[in-house]
Amino acid sequence: MVSMIGIASASPSDLMSSTDPLRELNIPLFEIKDIHGKGKGLITHFNISRGTCILCEKPLIIAQHKLHEDLELLLAAKLKAMLRTSQSQFLSLHNNFPGRYPFSGIVKTNALPCGSSSIVSGVYPTACLINHSCIPNTHNSWNSREGHETIHAIRPIKSRTKITISYDHGGPSGVRQRFLKESFSFACTCSGYTLTPSFLKASDNRRNIYIYISQIQRLDEAIGDPFHMMNHPHESLQDCYSLFRVLEQEFNRHAGALVARLYYDAFQICIAHKDQARSSIFAERAYKARVICEGEDSPDTLCMKSLASQPADHSSFGVCSNKWQTTRESIPKGLDMLQFDKWLFRQEG
Repeated sequence: MVSMIGIASASPSDLMSSTDPLRELNIPLFEIKDIHGKGKGLITHFNISRGTCILCEKPLIIAQHKLHEDLELLLAAKLKAMLRTSQSQFLSLHNNFPGRYPFSGIVKTNALPCGSSSIVSGVYPTACLINHSCIPNTHNSWNSREGHETIHAIRPIKSRTKITISYDHGGPSGVRQRFLKESFSFACTCSGYTLTPSFLKASDNRRNIYIYISQIQRLDEAIGDPFHMMNHPHESLQDCYSLFRVLEQEFNRHAGALVARLYYDAFQICIAHKDQARSSIFAERAYKARVICEGEDSPDTLCMKSLASQPADHSSFGVCSNKWQTTRESIPKGLDMLQFDKWLFRQEG
């Protein structure tokens, strides 16, 4: 099942209430086209606003990660039970690993995980045609409640533009390029690689997992360290702010799920020390970011929405201390954006 959804506004309230003329007229937002050197891909018909749900699709097949021989037998049985149209859709997908295990090769080439840490993945007739970019314009997300994959625009997309997601796992340009070559047999030529040498070096510095300052993964580990969060919460919150700056610069203010996760990290730091005021703001920001990249009905979106209004319901409420204890009513008013963010991230001075 494929659903093509129309244009949505940037704010969550607008996303819930806006009238979508394209959806009402059943006009698709994209077309499937052959793209030179990249097989098939999705090309937009119209300008698409950030937060638009471009695609909503049920998987043809869901499979666990198994040894090739076991997976091949499982897939053969599943394919035999499918309608011929679904069989044709599956078999038409690119196989980067031809040979003894053709069905497994298609799954390995195309499958998208059913959640960030899931042991199962899904194969889709349309979503699996979306091309890669290191600076993607959409985010793919598995909705566990509805059992489908969604593709949301995380930045404005112009008409006649290729729709992209990220295939890689981050890191500097060399690491990404090696992964893409080994896993998908192509050399990426997206905008992330057409930067001038100085800009590419700056990008690599931001992404480089081996550099302590201004790199994403190590900061994320520091935020997630429970002992560090317990004994040095202010430093953990400053790590969040540093990570936020890196993400904003690297992804031109469209970091999608990465910034949503960052806000949730900041929420956990604050709520562990009973700071309900800041926790509710971080949860609200995480909620808004999740709406953009996953939609209003995503389980993570709904969770963040609930925590924004009831932060003390979180299981970590006060587990570290009460030294930051505040209520939601103590959120300051009358501050400009810069002043408010300084308060939010406890930027003293």
